[in-house]
Amino acid sequence: MIDILEKIRILKLERNWSEYQLAEKSGIPQSTISSWYRKNQIPTISSLEKICNAFNLTLSQFFFYRGKLNF
Repeated sequence: MIDILEKIRILKLERNWSEYQLAEKSGIPQSTISSWYRKNQIPTISSLEKICNAFNLTLSQFFFYRGKLNF
């Protein structure tokens, strides 16, 4: 199973972005992003599309992305 929150975390780390920077680039309030992690909630498709746009990825690329970091 794909861990969407972990994938977002890895993409954020690879770019050295803070949660605030991701919020600014995606247009999603930082409180919403923080809430996903606190409550272990999966973002909606609409929010995930905004996140992908911030990372300059399509949804398809996001789901197939393996990451440059080895965890």
